Amino acid sequence: MKHLEAAYKDRISGLFADGFELALLNSAFSNLNISNPLRFNNFAYSLRELLRHVLHRLSPDDEVSQCDWFKPDPTSSTEYTRQQRLKYAIQGGLSDFYVTKKLEMEEIDEVIKELLSIIKLLSGYTHIEPHTFDITESEVERLSTECLEATLGFVEKISETRNQVLGMLIDEIDSSLLDRIISESVTEIMELSTHQFIEDIYHDGAHVENIGPKSLILRVTGHLDCELQYGSGSDLRKGDGAVISTSFPFGGTIDVKFKAPLGSVMEVDNLNVDTSNWYE
Repeated sequence: MKHLEAAYKDRISGLFADGFELALLNSAFSNLNISNPLRFNNFAYSLRELLRHVLHRLSPDDEVSQCDWFKPDPTSSTEYTRQQRLKYAIQGGLSDFYVTKKLEMEEIDEVIKELLSIIKLLSGYTHIEPHTFDITESEVERLSTECLEATLGFVEKISETRNQVLGMLIDEIDSSLLDRIISESVTEIMELSTHQFIEDIYHDGAHVENIGPKSLILRVTGHLDCELQYGSGSDLRKGDGAVISTSFPFGGTIDVKFKAPLGSVMEVDNLNVDTSNWYE
């Protein structure tokens, strides 16, 4: 089955984290390439466990438990269900109401059902039954291809749906409030002149980098149009001062809390204004 490894390994490797996840993927293919009556069962089991680890990476216990929508499941030995983990992997701590009514994304429940069915498919093949034990070469190839496509679909679907949520969130954040917190957080230009005035803020780009249990991380880039005043107002009136207009690029991340309306409560995580060209 080395042809399956050649066909899928590069496509699938990019979806997993370096280290353990890739090592597990390599071991799964090693199982498949060894002639053994259990090779398909071992392969399917390895892929299912790989998806379990991916899901736990995308939905850590300590983050899921902080979500307002989270309720421990008394029927689960860990208090967490796969459905809850999938919800967090896609929408973080955003409420169902916000996602369906504000973002108008009503398909997430269906996506989660689809993802759960993929896990069920792989789990079904891990049980050693006559129809999956010591099967023919052609059956190994058919079922292994089905499992690989399912694994690809699982990770890609989570990423695709989460990216849809991330993309729609940016339009919900009040740009005027964003400008205010950026202007209040700029410190680098203070050492350049006696007084500084930010005339305008231009956003070259803004995207939601991550959704957590209580907030989202917004990455922003742009440039500031500033006036740098040298001397006091009195100095200017006497002709002893000067005002220089200039522009500086900036970039950083802002923590946007899940408070209504979205963007009403923000904290600067880090914000850097590049003033290096001023000294050139």
